[in-house]
Amino acid sequence: MSNIEKSFVRGFIKFLNKQIQEKNSESAESLEVAVQCLESCFELNQQDEDSNNPLNNVDLFDLFINSYVNVNPERKADAENLKNEGNRLMKEEKYNEALVAYGRAIALDASNPIYYCNRAAAYSRIGDFQKAVDDCKQAIRYDPNYGKAYGRLGLAYSKMQRHQEAIEAYKNALRIEPDNQDYKNNMEVTQQRLEEQQSAPSGSEMPSGFPPGLGNIDFAAALNNPALVNMATRMMSDPNIQSMLGQLSGMQNVDALLETGRQLAMQMSNENPELFAQIRQQMEAQGGTEGNDQNPENEGEKKP
Repeated sequence: MSNIEKSFVRGFIKFLNKQIQEKNSESAESLEVAVQCLESCFELNQQDEDSNNPLNNVDLFDLFINSYVNVNPERKADAENLKNEGNRLMKEEKYNEALVAYGRAIALDASNPIYYCNRAAAYSRIGDFQKAVDDCKQAIRYDPNYGKAYGRLGLAYSKMQRHQEAIEAYKNALRIEPDNQDYKNNMEVTQQRLEEQQSAPSGSEMPSGFPPGLGNIDFAAALNNPALVNMATRMMSDPNIQSMLGQLSGMQNVDALLETGRQLAMQMSNENPELFAQIRQQMEAQGGTEGNDQNPENEGEKKP
């Protein structure tokens, strides 16, 4: 382990030692055990600590507060500009570029829930619904009364066929915005899908994470699409794709098989995002009438 890593752990231990002085005896005893475990795992001792090393004098908690909680106005302004750039890119359907812009905004102002919620919309647009879920949850951590974050969480769960979780998200969205008709409509559609899922014969549902309507899409018509055929031909000549396809024949693990399929889908998306978006829209159109509120949000629009 490097000295830098050891200095980081020492900084965290200093924070724990301060907490030990402020806690009651029972909590302090647990923290003392944690300190001992860290010192043992990372092989730290007083003799190795270099008091002249400036890293050993850094207050990690103070650094965290000043970097991520008390963000200075200049950083906030830069983050807001990046958020606006991401919104513009979303309108231009440049979703991967929007992801980069929102990510840079988060790096500057990590406690702003709007940035996470907007990035969730971008992730949903490229079909990465799990990351959309993660960002929505992060937005909710910073603002538990963020209705749109719950609404987008419901959409992402629904696309993953996790309808019960989607319904819970919509209930929370309606708790905050009881008159929002979109949330009401989406919850009604999701409730219908849940009932269909529960009544369907075992094995007839698509695995979690696959777009709804996939089983109904007209693949014959898709194969007559010259752009799709050309893209498939180019992909088949890619050594990485050939390697992935070669692995499929020997796979016995369903999760590994699905993960490989997901990687192929993401490769298609990167190869031709416009065509992939058209295919996804066709799937969504066949999968139901659920709304797709993925418009980016600006500062000041979020309802309290």
